[in-house]
Amino acid sequence: MRICHVGLNHKTAPVELRERLAVAADQIPGILNGLTAQSPVREAAILSTCNRVEVTVVTHDPDAAIAAVHQWFASKAVMDIEEVTPYLYSHTTQKAIRHIYAVASGLDSLVLGEPQILGQVKASYEQALSAGTAGHILHRLYQSTFAAAKRARSETSIGHQSVNISSCAVELAKRIFGNLAGKTVMLIGAGEMAELAARHLRGNGCTDILVANRTLERAQKLAVEFEGHALTLEQLPDYLDAADIIISSTGANTYVLLPSMMEKAMKKRNGKPVFLVDIAVPRDIDPRLSDISSVYLYDIDDLQQVVQGNMQNREAASRQASEILAEEESSFLNWLKSLESVPLIRCIQQQTDAMRTEELEKAARYLKDFDQNQMEAVERLSKALMKRFLHSTLRTLKKLPDDMEGDLLMGAARKLFDAETRIVSSTHKDANERTSG
Repeated sequence: MRICHVGLNHKTAPVELRERLAVAADQIPGILNGLTAQSPVREAAILSTCNRVEVTVVTHDPDAAIAAVHQWFASKAVMDIEEVTPYLYSHTTQKAIRHIYAVASGLDSLVLGEPQILGQVKASYEQALSAGTAGHILHRLYQSTFAAAKRARSETSIGHQSVNISSCAVELAKRIFGNLAGKTVMLIGAGEMAELAARHLRGNGCTDILVANRTLERAQKLAVEFEGHALTLEQLPDYLDAADIIISSTGANTYVLLPSMMEKAMKKRNGKPVFLVDIAVPRDIDPRLSDISSVYLYDIDDLQQVVQGNMQNREAASRQASEILAEEESSFLNWLKSLESVPLIRCIQQQTDAMRTEELEKAARYLKDFDQNQMEAVERLSKALMKRFLHSTLRTLKKLPDDMEGDLLMGAARKLFDAETRIVSSTHKDANERTSG
């Protein structure tokens, strides 16, 4: 079995494409079951965040599985496969594991070391479990991933003084306005990103905070914590003119803030500038707002400049974390390789033992004068010879390298011992027994 990982992120694809591919939580079970219904895909999981959409699968045929996932990306984006493929990266086994570890640890994030991503990876695993598409291999992979990420964050400084997208948005606001004291802030959305933004804004002197959310109760909860004022999204147009800074992070599938709404608000502001950051994917704010005079709109990809400064100070920690991840990766690869060879080793042992028993039964006809002790001696001899003959082969199969040489050795052993059909039959039998159980 092979692990394949296909996806795109903030480095390979613009926000316009990422928002077309963003997957809502309630869509994930159907997508996962659709992928695993295709013969090359045995297990599957999806990670969808504002910065990435990635699919991890377990397969016996990497080329076919990757092609199936590419087709899903094309269908989701409503694009030809030739158009979407240039934005995708496709990794198998070692590179796939390395990438997944890096993502969960925050090494591949827009903001290096961001803490939220590990929770998002855990959520993707739980969704695969709920959908019934995470089996033995994905379970072991994710447990290894969480352990690797925990080590990277606890044994290096990558998790210290961690920054996040919300803090970068606030830093960008400071570049626009200078001192944020006395500025009125509107948060559209009341989730984790909004809470983080509110915390950073209060720390930089903003005392007037408006929280607009689809459900008023959620907005009130956040507003009370930061001594702000709660609104529903329907009330948004009535308060837009009061906001100097607007940070939006809802889970809406359509634009929440439209040009017509902002144009009315700007007339009331008499030309006073307003700073907007859209950190949602799909985006909350219609990009046409940037055409309105004195409106300064930034999306999540515009935060890249802010992020670069943070990364320079964290490169040493990143290198240390990468070394830790490499150790965990090696351990998991050893387990995965042993898993691949176990059915073949078992098949060879069973096959040769059956032949040994058959030949011993034939020989027994000519050993009628042997007593029980003598027959037991012959039995021990036959077993010892079988072990001696197989020792080198089985030792090699237990320590196969994870490269083309390992694949060639595995293939040669299957062919020499005529094991392919027996292994497939045994695997199907085990799967049927698990299903019926």
